[in-house]
Amino acid sequence: MLDSKQSYLIKQPLQKTWVLWLALGLACFLLFGDAYAFDNPMALQSTIQSEMNLNNVQFNMLYSIYSAPNIILPFFGGILIDKIGVRVSILIFSSILILGQTIVVIGGYTLSYGTMLAGRCIFGIGSESLNAAQAAIMSQWFQGGQVSLALGLCLSIPKLGSAMNSFVSPIIQANHGNLGFTFLIGLFIVIFSWGCGVALIYLDKKNELLMNIWKEHNPVQEIKEEKKEELQNQEMSLQIKKSETTESDYSESLLTEDDDNDENDDEVEEQQKNEHEAKEEIKLSDLKHLDGSYWILSCIIMLSEALFVPFLDNGNAFFQIKFGFSQQSAGVLLTIPYVFAACVTPFVGIYSDKIRQRSLLIVLTTVIFIITHLCLLLIYCDSACGVSALPLLSLGICYSFYSAILIPSIPLVVKSQMIGTAFGLLGVMQNTALALFPLITGSIYNSHLINQQGQLDPFQGYVYQSYFFVGVSCFNFVIAITLYLFDKNGSKKLSRLKSKSK
Repeated sequence: MLDSKQSYLIKQPLQKTWVLWLALGLACFLLFGDAYAFDNPMALQSTIQSEMNLNNVQFNMLYSIYSAPNIILPFFGGILIDKIGVRVSILIFSSILILGQTIVVIGGYTLSYGTMLAGRCIFGIGSESLNAAQAAIMSQWFQGGQVSLALGLCLSIPKLGSAMNSFVSPIIQANHGNLGFTFLIGLFIVIFSWGCGVALIYLDKKNELLMNIWKEHNPVQEIKEEKKEELQNQEMSLQIKKSETTESDYSESLLTEDDDNDENDDEVEEQQKNEHEAKEEIKLSDLKHLDGSYWILSCIIMLSEALFVPFLDNGNAFFQIKFGFSQQSAGVLLTIPYVFAACVTPFVGIYSDKIRQRSLLIVLTTVIFIITHLCLLLIYCDSACGVSALPLLSLGICYSFYSAILIPSIPLVVKSQMIGTAFGLLGVMQNTALALFPLITGSIYNSHLINQQGQLDPFQGYVYQSYFFVGVSCFNFVIAITLYLFDKNGSKKLSRLKSKSK
C-alpha cells in the first residue's frame, strides 16, 4: 500500500503544483511556430517578389488570404470548440497549421504563387481557431486573477517567434538561396509547436483525472477553494457593477459592499456560470445590447492592429528602400518591436488596472501610433542608421498598450453574458481590416511606384504608403477622443477601474 505522502502526491491535481507553469509554457510555445510561420513572407519579401515576379499587391495577398477565412470563422469557432472539446480542437487546429505550412513549402520549392496562397489560406484557418482553443484551455488551468497573467503571456510570448523569424529567415535564405528550404525550417518549428500541443493535451487529461480523484478525497478543501474562488469572482462582479453605476452610486457601493456580500452570492454564482459559458462566438440576438462604447472601442482596436501588422508585413522591404539596410540587417532590426512588446506587455498589464483613467491610456496609445508613423515618414538616411530603430521601439510600445490596455477593455464595456459575442464580433472586424489593409497599402505603393520623370521609384511608393498610415493614425486618434468624451459624459465604464485596496 502506498504511504500517505505518496498517495497525496498522486492525487494532487497538476494545476495545484509547479506543473501549472509548465502547462503555461507549453501553451505559449503552442503558438510560437504559428507566429514564426505567419511572418515568413515578411522576412523574405524582396526575395519572394524578385524570384516570383510579384508586385506589392500580389505579395500582400499572402497576408490577406490568411485573414479572409477568419472574417467568417468567429461565427462558428466557439461552437466548434464546444462540440469537439478543447483538447481535440488543439490537436486538429495545430495539425491544420502543419498542413498549411507544408503546402507553403511546396509552393516555395516550385515557386508556385497559387500553391503558396492555398497554403496560407489553410494556415490561417487553423491559426485563428488555435488561438481561441489556447485561451480556452488556459482559462481552465488558471483561476482568479492569474487568468489575466496567463492570457497576457500567451499573447506576448509567441511574438518572439515572429522576432526569431525576422532574424533567422534572411540568414537561412542568404546561405541556402532556396525559398522552399527557408519555409521548411518554419515547418519544423510548427511541428515543434504541435509537439508542445500534444504534451499540453496529455497534461490536461492527466490533470482532469487527478482533479476528480482529489475532489473525492478532499471535499472540505474543495469547498474552501470554491469559496475563495467565489469571493474572487464576487470582487470582479462588484467591480464591473461599479463601472455601470453613477458617480454617487459608485461611492455608496464602496461603503456598503461588505454588508451585501451574502446577498450577492446567488448573483455571483449565476454570473460565474455565464462567464464560464461565454465563448468566442457571435449571437446575433446580443448585437442590439452592445452600446456605443463597445463599437467605438472596437473600431480603435481594429485600426490599431491594422497600423501594426500590415506595416510590418512590408517592413523588411520598407527598411531596405527607405533606410538602406540589407535584407538580413533589416530582419535583425525588425525583431525590436516584437521583443520589446513581449518584455513590456506584462508590466503594462500589471499597472494599467491601477490607473483609473483607462480611456486616457487609450488616447495615449493612438498618440504614440501617430508619433511612430510620423517618424517613419520623416526620418531619412542615405545609408543604414541607428536612428531608424527609434520608431520600432515606439511601435513595440504601441503593441504592448494594444495587448494590455485595449483588448482587456472589451469586457469592461459589455455585460458578462455577451463577452463571447463581443470578442467574436471584434475578431470579424479585425480580420476584415487585416484582409483589406495589405491590399490597400499595396495598391498605394503600386500607384506611386513611377515618379514624375517616368522612372521606377520604390522610395516614393513607400513615402505615400507612410502618408496613408499617418492619416489612419490621426483618424484613430479622433475616434479615441470620441470614446473618451462618450465615456466621460456617459457610463464612465473606462474611467472608474481601480483595484480595491485591502
